[in-house]
Amino acid sequence: MWKTEVHKFLKNNQITFEINQELSIFEILFLPDFQLYLHLIDLHKFSSSSVGTSYFQDLSEKVNLQNQRIIHLWEDVWIDKKDLVQSRILAMIGKFSRLNARHCVIERIDKPTADKFLNDNHLQGSVKAKFKYGLFLKAQYTEKFLGRENTDNELIAVATFSGGRTLKEGEREGFRSFELIRFASLKGFVVVGGMDKLLRAFIAEHSPDDIMSYADRDWSDGRSYLTLGFTKIGFLSPQTFVIDEISKQRRLSREDNYLLMNAGSIKFVKILKQG
Repeated sequence: MWKTEVHKFLKNNQITFEINQELSIFEILFLPDFQLYLHLIDLHKFSSSSVGTSYFQDLSEKVNLQNQRIIHLWEDVWIDKKDLVQSRILAMIGKFSRLNARHCVIERIDKPTADKFLNDNHLQGSVKAKFKYGLFLKAQYTEKFLGRENTDNELIAVATFSGGRTLKEGEREGFRSFELIRFASLKGFVVVGGMDKLLRAFIAEHSPDDIMSYADRDWSDGRSYLTLGFTKIGFLSPQTFVIDEISKQRRLSREDNYLLMNAGSIKFVKILKQG
């Protein structure tokens, strides 16, 4: 049923796709106009399969080496966050509304504000972070770009960061490092220059020696990090999850008898102070 919904979503948005039966034991839809694969992973089929923990990671690597992209779309993610999934797919193929960071101001925001925005607009929701920044569209632009009048600036993007830690080993021993934990813009919109503006604000306030971050390979090949001056430095192994069969909510599993797993992550660093 859920895969039929994915097909219908693509057809309703006039997105051409082909069914690929060669790359995976799961259904794959190829969007030739965008060189993008949608890997539709059915929970029941996965639970009865014998794929190894690197199965999705290896497939991402194979596709990325061909300069193509792949989304590993799990059944539970589609069911639990359908609107966000659809918005993310449309954004990846250029179907979005555009906002510009030059029409915005930056403010530090509190935890409830950051949590609500990220839970509404980020596929992985909110997690603990020390520093939270919001990008606000100035009130005079909300009617023009959002179609509604507002006497206050409106939150359209959020970035959260860890506290700093001093590296204790390696070639950057002694340097102060922070992590960019989450970034999300308002669902259905891309904020041109938004992440760069938030990064610059954080750097100006905290003077980090470097900033680390991770791209989720279920959804990204990390190319957006490269445009922001980050460098790819490695990969993280796939994480395993367990899932509530009724609520379809995920949680991390540290047990061997996992139910599902992701494709791992790509590790990036933006070096601001040279050794």
